[in-house]
Amino acid sequence: MSEQTQEPGSSAPRRVVVAGAGMAGVQTAVALREQGFTGDVILIGAEPHQPYDRPPLSKAVLLGKSEGSAFDVDFEALAIELRLGCEVLGLRPADHELDTEDGPVPYDVLVVATGAE
Repeated sequence: MSEQTQEPGSSAPRRVVVAGAGMAGVQTAVALREQGFTGDVILIGAEPHQPYDRPPLSKAVLLGKSEGSAFDVDFEALAIELRLGCEVLGLRPADHELDTEDGPVPYDVLVVATGAE
């Protein structure tokens, strides 16, 4: 039986926290919803603005002629909670908590999608 279809009160994850609001983090959060996950999904990003695609460096980018690079995702409609401008400071796996500038964030499942950092 998959995590999405288990009975209430079972050991199915209720809260997935995704640390990193880049392409990998956004795609993970969206995929959870697309595959029927109904628990809480929290996407945490250190940058204060909406998640965006980091395009490869090109002349168009340097000249400011590239199109907007924000992800075309309706986070509210997907019930994905965005916590932007929130830096992750540490991880306490034994407590199932992620330490952030805004305080601890509990999780059942943690996805680390922070890229090179």
